[in-house]
Amino acid sequence: MTASTRSLFVVPPLLCGTIPLVCVPACEWMAVARNGDDGFLWFEILFALPLLAAPPLLLVALIGLCFRRVRRGSALVALCSAAYLVAFPVSVQIGQRIRMRAFHQLAERSKPLIEAIRGFEQKHGRPPESLEALVPEFMPSIPSTGVRAYPEYDYSTASKNFDGNPWVLTVSTPSGGINFDQFMYFPLTNYPEQGYGGWLERVGDWAYVHE
Repeated sequence: MTASTRSLFVVPPLLCGTIPLVCVPACEWMAVARNGDDGFLWFEILFALPLLAAPPLLLVALIGLCFRRVRRGSALVALCSAAYLVAFPVSVQIGQRIRMRAFHQLAERSKPLIEAIRGFEQKHGRPPESLEALVPEFMPSIPSTGVRAYPEYDYSTASKNFDGNPWVLTVSTPSGGINFDQFMYFPLTNYPEQGYGGWLERVGDWAYVHE
């Protein structure tokens, strides 16, 4: 096998595996960075499209290996398809770890706001009607989440809607496309496994709702 032939069977499959491993986690990181934008998550759809094409291409390529005339091209297609099929799920897992780490950090940044709400409760015997009621006695201003893609906290005292919690903090965190993920804090931390439009993953004292 010549050097050029070896390159043909190494470089394209390597690229097919490397591109999703780099780009998908990068999209997740750029979405949850302090100056990020969740619009980057739409680009992940572009990397999901080849995943749909890879299985039929792999099947056709394996059949093509039986025919000498197209064996070389079929082998290349099979290697590229297999590389993408392996790399893409791994890239999604890496991206999710990056995303969840950002929400662990958000939970930590939110502690002063939660302490302010609890301070209001202790003084007045009830939760504040809105976050603005915390200013200026308990906080100088209402903080941002620190994630530009998901900048605002939503606050509710509708306990009947949230498993009996007297108040709830939520952050709308769509994860690309038409999606309604959210990040939630219950003071009672009595999160169900399912509910609120999806399944819940604990993130410290918070929970992330995967739609």
